[in-house]
Amino acid sequence: MRFVRINSLTLKVDNALIGDDVDFINRPDYDMWIQSDAAKLKDTYTVATGTFTSLPQYPEDGKLYDWNEDTTNWVEVT
Repeated sequence: MRFVRINSLTLKVDNALIGDDVDFINRPDYDMWIQSDAAKLKDTYTVATGTFTSLPQYPEDGKLYDWNEDTTNWVEVT
């Protein structure tokens, strides 16, 4: 099984490991590990629905972009 660790402040996936339930039950941070085969690093976890949301992919049009956390979008650097 694959487990992902959710950062308690940002609710973003910051680690992923393969193991059994037993491997994670005895960890001091057990409550932050969630079984998921689909979640990727930096995905955001929504507690209310138990789902993960991925960041928009970096545009591949040859231009330079910065990530805007407030709007959760890539913004072209001009």
